[in-house]
Parts: sequence; C-alpha cells; structure tokens
Amino acid sequence: MKRELPRTPYQHENAVSCHNCYAGTLSGTLNKIHAAQAAGADLIELDIKDQDGTVYVEHNDTGGTSAPTLVEVLADAALKSGSQLLFIETKETTPTESYLRAVFDHFMAHGYGVAGRPVVLRTFDALRNNLLIARKLLATPAYASLRKHVRLHVLFSRNEGSNIAALQGKVRKCKNDGFHGVEFEYQTPNLFGALTYAKSLRLGTSVWTIPTSMGEAFISALRDEVDAVTVDYSVSVARAVIQDNNALIYLNVWDQPATASSMRWYGVSDASLHQAPVNVAGAPTTESLSMGEDRFGTSLIFKAADSQSVTFFDADQTANAGYFVAVVVNFDRLTLPDGETQEVIGKANSGGFALELFNPPGAEDTVLRFGVFVEGEYRYATYPASKLDGSQSYFIIGAYDGDGAVRMWINNDATGTTASGSFKAGVVQNDVPVLLGADPQVGPSRFFFDGKVQMALVQNWKNH
Repeated sequence: MKRELPRTPYQHENAVSCHNCYAGTLSGTLNKIHAAQAAGADLIELDIKDQDGTVYVEHNDTGGTSAPTLVEVLADAALKSGSQLLFIETKETTPTESYLRAVFDHFMAHGYGVAGRPVVLRTFDALRNNLLIARKLLATPAYASLRKHVRLHVLFSRNEGSNIAALQGKVRKCKNDGFHGVEFEYQTPNLFGALTYAKSLRLGTSVWTIPTSMGEAFISALRDEVDAVTVDYSVSVARAVIQDNNALIYLNVWDQPATASSMRWYGVSDASLHQAPVNVAGAPTTESLSMGEDRFGTSLIFKAADSQSVTFFDADQTANAGYFVAVVVNFDRLTLPDGETQEVIGKANSGGFALELFNPPGAEDTVLRFGVFVEGEYRYATYPASKLDGSQSYFIIGAYDGDGAVRMWINNDATGTTASGSFKAGVVQNDVPVLLGADPQVGPSRFFFDGKVQMALVQNWKNH
C-alpha cells in the first residue's frame, strides 16, 4: 500500500517526519510512534547504533544497552500495518559490514524495504562510511529485493552553508557515491545554493528540524522547495500547513533558462501558470550561476537605475487575514542615502505589504523591514542592513496573520530582528498589483531595487 503524501496547492509532495520518534524504553518508543501515526506522520525517524552485535534504537553511540532493540520496534503490529516510511538514521561511529547486514536482515524479516514501504537510511557526512557499506551490500544478490526500496541520504549541519562551495562539493560527492538524497539544517546559510544544486543533480532534498515555535512559518516557506520536513512542530498541523490552499504567488527561476525572454510564475492554483517578461526594457535581466556561488542556477537581476520590476497581480488577502512573504535575495546595495527606499517585493498603497530596504530620514543606518498596513498605518518588523553581506544569499520571511506581531526571519532565524507590536485586524486591501523589484503605488512605480532574486512567494496568512 503506497502512502499518499501531503501536497501543496502547486501539487508538490512534501512528507512530514516525526523527529526522534522513540524514547528510552520500548513502551515509550511505541507510544510515540503510535501517536505520530495517529497524527498523520509520513515518516517515522529512528536513530540506531550497534552494541556488541545488537542493533539498538538510541540517539548516541555511547555504549548503552538499555534502549529498545530495532527488532523489537520493527516487530510492532501497529507500525507494521501502517503505511509510514521508515526514516532510519545510523549513529554508529565504527560501522561494519556485519552491523549493516543485521539492519538489512531486520528490514527483510519484518516486511520493510519493499514496494510501498521504502526505507531511507541516513547519516551525517562524518559517518558516511555507514552508507558506503550499505551501498556495497545492496549491490549483492542477498539484498537484491531491498535494492530499489532503500534510499541512502546524507545530513549536513548548519555551519556548512557558510562555505557554500565546499558544501556543494560534498553534495556532488553524494551523487558520485551513488546516494539518493541530502538533508540540510533548516537555518543553513545560503540554503538555496545547496538545495538548488542538489535538485540539479536529481537528489532528494529535506530540511531538519523544524521547531515547535513558529514552525508553520518555516514549513510554509519551504513546502514547495523540499521533499520532506523533519519536525518537532505538531505533525498534524505541519501536514495542514503544507496542504493549506492559501497560495497567491509563487516564482522560482533557478531551473529556467537564463537566455529566455520570459520566466514562469504561478498564481492562486496549479492551473494558473503565467509568464513574466525578462531581458527586455523595464524588466529584470537574468544570470546563471554555476557551482561555488551563493545561489545555483538562474536568478533575476534588478537594477534600480534601469527601473526594472516584475508585475504580478492585485493579490489581496482575505478579510481579517494577513500576508506571508518569502524571498531568496542577494543584495547589491545595503547602504542607502538618507530617506531612500528600495523595494524587494510589495503591494503597498495605503494597504497591503512591503519588504524593503529603508534609510529613515535623519538616521544613519539602513534597515531591512517587512511591513503591513493595519489599524491605520504601516507596522514593521526590522533588521539592521549592516548585518547583511552582499556576497551571500538570504532566505527572508515576513509574516503577519491578522492577530499578533509583524515578524521577520533571516535564514529562518529571528535573532536580531525587531518585531512590531501586537495587532488584531486584517491587512487593509488596496487596488495595486504585487511588484517584485519596485513599489506599486498608483501611478508610476518607484523605489526600484538593486539586487538578485531567485525565489519569491506570497501567501494569504491566517493564524495556524
């Protein structure tokens, strides 16, 4: 029985994994698994390691033998009769062929690693010998039945994104070694430089671990970008967020030809495909970046002096709701003259929203800010532009749901941002379109942007 995975409004499948779906005892582990199954988890994450020839379900390879065994967990009737995929992370620091044979034998003995019930065997890059041994075993006749149904994934930690060229090199090695997917920590710098490069190699992609607090924002921003999310956040709500029919605008040009005269974007449903002109007067030009850059593939280049922008449509949110906006951007100018504004994306005209760089009159420092028009004025979350670097790409989220604060995240991190107040009113609607790269006031556009954009999305945002 093949499991039906949740789909976004644009029909992209994205599976939800229950993070560390085990406890220190067998009963505790099974209770956690059963709760995850009831909540709708698509993937059950178990950590395993070898101790004296026995495979245990345990978080660390520190010599313990009190945890439940993998055999005991896999034998559970409810898990066996379910449709969840196993997401197995091996923590074994000194892997051997006998250890991986035991793991595979347990899969086969209990009906996992078959059509409709695949297994993903995962480990961190430093422990990749686990996967090299597994790959070797899967090539033998003894495990031919598992070969098509066991996927091999490598996990990478957050700080590896600071050197995107090195991280992309490791991703390339995963492909060369015959592995099937890569997983990145959700706050990884230059995240899209890693994700898009992995996708160009046809590797599966995932992010870990979406936290309990504000997890809906990170899931919403990444739901069309990855194949799975590992969550501490509520599993049931995570699935609902992925499937929420709240999409207004989605553009990601990474895999579109840089020589084209237009770029595709999507509106309120998967059927509403549109084309935006590029490489003509008044529109952005394009660039295509290879391995080693903060982004990979195609991006849009905006030059303020050439008055370039992309026009979407009059994407009003529903009454009493707010906006959710996300972009992948590289800034060409981060210090603006006194009183100047540069709009990344916005729908601002006595209503709507704006994500922009702004140097307040009389102030010395430019800020990045996300604002919505609510309760009679624009309310902003801000971040010092001096903390940004023109050589990096940033994954920026701005959100207001109609009941709470106006918030902003830089690389899925709110550190250093200043949220604005707490409000309880919908964003005021207006009659201007959303523009990428300029401010869409009634009349000529203004506040043109200097920088590159690879992805941009807008969603109708309500309290989750």
